[in-house]
Amino acid sequence: MRQDERFAALGAAGSAPDSTRTAFRRDYGTDPDQFLEVYGDPGTASATVILVHGGYFRPRTGLAHARPMAAALAEAGLLCVLIEYRRLGGQPNCSDDVTAAIAFACESLPGWGVNDRARQDLIVTGHSAGGCLVLAWASHLGENGPEFRLRPLAPITDLFREVEDGLGEGAVLDYMGTRPEQDLTRYLREDPRSRVLLIPARADLLILHGDRDQTVDIGFSRTFPARLTIAEGADHADLVDPASSSFPLVVETLLG
Repeated sequence: MRQDERFAALGAAGSAPDSTRTAFRRDYGTDPDQFLEVYGDPGTASATVILVHGGYFRPRTGLAHARPMAAALAEAGLLCVLIEYRRLGGQPNCSDDVTAAIAFACESLPGWGVNDRARQDLIVTGHSAGGCLVLAWASHLGENGPEFRLRPLAPITDLFREVEDGLGEGAVLDYMGTRPEQDLTRYLREDPRSRVLLIPARADLLILHGDRDQTVDIGFSRTFPARLTIAEGADHADLVDPASSSFPLVVETLLG
């Protein structure tokens, strides 16, 4: 099955009635795309995973394809908070929404009945564009605060090269709305490679990337100044597909 067909199948599975076992949904804003879904048992979960889906910032790609992953993480005993965000309107809607959603989720955990262990063991992850968004989010945090694991999966890490090389059919340029030479500040607000040294030490950063990824080249992660685990034989879809042979490594990476 081609990769686009796999993502379509994941999206169809995530859109099917009674297939996702969502614990509950909460809005963190007034826009229809400003919501999150919580999977798992708040009382017994061993850790909390905040998950930001990918899709190259394209408006057509919502969170449906990530629902099977969220459900699988819940089945593994974790609480998974799956974030939806505005893709329409471009930058900075995505990053602003992810920042607001993570803050809302962290503040809401006690009220959701999440046990102490799961509240204290926090993992923030994102796939592809979602990985870019969580890296950018972490770079705007202060040094003071709780420790957490930051686990981007096949992240987009260099917005400048994405635009220069026209990758993703120009998705990043469409998202940013302008070229770097026209508005450098806009890029420096969000580009992970430019901001990586601003990520505080309390964020335990580890990237997971498949060496057969043809959507976001693993070369970006190999040269990014962070620890890297290579998922041998994995493509872009494998890291979010619970049926993939690489998925146990995804869970191990999130928890390790």
